[in-house]
Amino acid sequence: MKKLLFAVLLISSCAPAQQNKTRKGKNPNKTAKSAQVLQTSGTVDPNVKIETPSNFDGLKQPLKGLVCRDYDRIDPAGSDDNMMKITNGVIIQLYWKDIQPTENGAIVRGNRVDQAIDWARKFKAKYGIEIPIKVRLYCGVYSPDWLIKKGSFTILDEKLPKYWEPAFLTAFADVQQKLAAIYDNIPEISEVVDGATGLKSAENLIRPFGDNARKQQVGDIFLQAGYTKQNDSLAIIKSYQAMKPWKHTLISVCFSSYQYLDSKGNAYETAEGTIPFINSFVNMYGKQAVVGNNGLRTTAGSHGEDFAEGGERYKLYNYFKKLKEEKGVTIYFQTSTTKRSGSELSPVIEEGIKYGAAYIELPTGPKQFRELLGNQLEPLNKRVKAN
Repeated sequence: MKKLLFAVLLISSCAPAQQNKTRKGKNPNKTAKSAQVLQTSGTVDPNVKIETPSNFDGLKQPLKGLVCRDYDRIDPAGSDDNMMKITNGVIIQLYWKDIQPTENGAIVRGNRVDQAIDWARKFKAKYGIEIPIKVRLYCGVYSPDWLIKKGSFTILDEKLPKYWEPAFLTAFADVQQKLAAIYDNIPEISEVVDGATGLKSAENLIRPFGDNARKQQVGDIFLQAGYTKQNDSLAIIKSYQAMKPWKHTLISVCFSSYQYLDSKGNAYETAEGTIPFINSFVNMYGKQAVVGNNGLRTTAGSHGEDFAEGGERYKLYNYFKKLKEEKGVTIYFQTSTTKRSGSELSPVIEEGIKYGAAYIELPTGPKQFRELLGNQLEPLNKRVKAN
C-alpha cells in the first residue's frame, strides 16, 4: 500500500503547469506513462553475442517517423513485422541494476540492448529494412543495490539514491563510459538517453513536489536527505558531462518544467527555469543533442491550456523548434497516453509535426498502431520523417 501511495504521488505530479508563471506548489509536468512503476525483466540471453565494429566515423542518424516506445511490446515471433516495416524505430527500456550488479563492474552482456540489436539485424537480413534503436537507461529506484547502499533516502518504502552526491555521479559516469565502449560503434544504436537524475522515469527534471500535505511530506524527506536546489541543478549538469564518452551516438534529454524546493520546502515549477538546462545541454553537444518531451498532446487533452498559446508546454516546444532552426538539434516527442491526449491520436501527431519532431514515440504496442491511426498512419509517418 505504501509503494502504491508513492506511485500515486508521482502520478499526481503529472499535471502540467497552469499557464506560464513561476508558481508555488503546483503539480509537476509529467506523463502518466513515465509515472508508472516499471518492472525489470532481469532477462539475459547468454547466447546473444554482439560484435562491435572497429571503426565508425561521424554522427549517427536520428530515429525518424513514428516509432515504438517499448521493445518489449514487439512480438518476437514476428506478428508485428509488417507494422515495424512502417514504424521502423524502437526504444529500449534498460534498468541500471540489471546491467551493472557489481560496483565498477563490467556491463552484463546478453542484456536487453544486445537482444534488440540481434533482433534488428535479423529483421534487416529478412526484410532489408534497418531498425534504429534508442536506449533509455532508468536510474533512480532502478539503480543497483551497491549504489543505493552508498547513499539513499526512503519514500514510502522506496529507496532512492542521493543522485546529487559524488558517489552517484561518479558511478553514472562509469556506467556511461562502459556502455559507450561497447555500443558507441554499433550502428544500430542511434541514440542514448541521459536520465541520471530521474526518480522512476528517465526524466531528469521531474520531482514529486507540490503544495498538498503528501507532497510537502515528500519534500521534507528530500530536504532531510540533503537536497538543495543548487545540488539538484548541478547534478543535472554533471549528468550531461557524464555522457561525453559517446562520440558517434546521439544523446537525448527529456525536458519538462523545472521543479525545485527552496530551503523552506516551498515547491516551484517553471518552464523558464528549464531554458538554462536546455542551453547548457545544447551548447555542450551541438548537433549531437536531441531535445524533447514525454507528454505530447493537443489543447483538448488533460491540462490542455498548458499546450495553448502562452502555456508552459507551448513555450517549451517553441523553444525546441527555435533550437532546431538555429543550431540543428533533433527534436523528439513521446505522446501522452490515449486517456490524457483527450482526442484521436492523429491531431496529436499533427502537433508534433508542427513543432518539428524528427520522430514521435507512439503510446501503445505495434498491434494497436493501425487501430489508433487508421489510414492516416502511412501519410503521418511520412510527414514526420520529412521533418
